[in-house]
Amino acid sequence: MNMNDVDDANRIRLLDIIKQIPGGVPDGWEKITFAVGGLLYIGFSNVRTEKLIVISSQGQRIIDCRTGEKTYCEVNYDEGDLIALAEEFGDEVISIAGEGGGGLRRYSEDGNILVSIAPFWPIEKIVFMPNYISWYANPEKCTVIFEDYEIRAFGFSRCGNYMAVCNSSTLDIFRKR
Repeated sequence: MNMNDVDDANRIRLLDIIKQIPGGVPDGWEKITFAVGGLLYIGFSNVRTEKLIVISSQGQRIIDCRTGEKTYCEVNYDEGDLIALAEEFGDEVISIAGEGGGGLRRYSEDGNILVSIAPFWPIEKIVFMPNYISWYANPEKCTVIFEDYEIRAFGFSRCGNYMAVCNSSTLDIFRKR
């Protein structure tokens, strides 16, 4: 058997597994979707873990992930160091992720994990894996929570009760019920 045959067989097997992952909102979570033109960066506060900074070409805002309330504000951010400051957070330095790099937490303390898979790149899928479950071993227990082009950032808040996924025009926030 040559390597091309092995690669083809493996690709078919992986695609069959990915087809078994349901899409939507994971059990025990709810979703809020925001249209955000020119979304550049997002970042969760580590002190007020329900708060998410959103930086876009149309302005900056802080979203309360618990209520969905948006507050427009002045945010100073550094694309080189991938950090932001907002008056509402005092001296707290917020790590941001998005267009220029960076990253949010990919796991929560209770064992939930987020991973990106791209079987048909440039389209990516963000998969929610509950309780340390692998999409590869138990695809039916996982959920594709986002699927689109050019995903800018995704991850959990420090407390693990909130998740955010965004591309250049859409921000989905998930909160535990």
